[in-house]
Amino acid sequence: MRHKKIYHFILTAVLISAIILPLSGCTLAKKDAGEDAKDTLIGVFVTEEYLDLFGTDAYLYGQYANPLYATVNRHGSDELSDWEVSFQNIRGLNFLAPIRTNKDGESYRATQESDGICHAHTDISSSDDKEELRLSATVYSIPKASGENLTYFANPVYQTTDGKIYTVPASGISISSTDSEGACMSTSISDQTETKDKWSVKTESTTVDMQFSVMYEPVRITLFQMGADNRILKQESHLPGKLPETLHAEKDAAYILVETEKKKPDGSFHIERNIYERSDNDDNSLETFYALDNGIVSKMFTDVIWEQ
Repeated sequence: MRHKKIYHFILTAVLISAIILPLSGCTLAKKDAGEDAKDTLIGVFVTEEYLDLFGTDAYLYGQYANPLYATVNRHGSDELSDWEVSFQNIRGLNFLAPIRTNKDGESYRATQESDGICHAHTDISSSDDKEELRLSATVYSIPKASGENLTYFANPVYQTTDGKIYTVPASGISISSTDSEGACMSTSISDQTETKDKWSVKTESTTVDMQFSVMYEPVRITLFQMGADNRILKQESHLPGKLPETLHAEKDAAYILVETEKKKPDGSFHIERNIYERSDNDDNSLETFYALDNGIVSKMFTDVIWEQ
């Protein structure tokens, strides 16, 4: 089984047009900026419980007194994609784009995504005096049979100029477990810093858009390899998360029908079907979902080789 982990490397000198897609049908909640304007927003740490990091001074002065600093295990590597970032064994999901400066003095980022972070996208636009980075992702949750609300906290994560990483608490957002599949809430966190020299000022801004959505629990996935005449050439069923890393399609297969059986909180079942047509493109992958032990749903990929 292979769960495709994609790391996005971003050189600050690269110019890429930013594409921002609206989250239709979702409710938007805004978050405040972080502890220190000199520190850079690099992502979020998603938890199911509030991070109670306030001290006495925080209540008196309205500031964060005790930011939660991360432990970074580099695993003996200088590559950001190999680093493991954790926050004192607190359970949560990381969606981060930390900053690293290489030996040539070039700054770059590599996004890091925990299992359960789905549809992650990175958009960046850059000019001489401004750089904008936008991160977006979705977290799917299984509704609880008890009807209890699904509550999540997208805690902003910052990086200091000397490389330390910390998080501060955010307000929570909730989705009712009685909502149908597809119900969602979203939150957006943004911050910016300014770098000044004798001749100019450069502004760097980061925005993190997170969507939280309900998904019924996947319990069985059936792959139908179909001919051009819509005849079933081959059929096989798998437990979610147990699909093969690579699938060799039948020679006469025109498309693959992926049927996902999902269980609702009331015990009834819901069927979802997706079609993947024969393609000569390099990126030929089936996308399926499976439940983690914490009620979050993660995505896996199965590469398809179309026999000629």
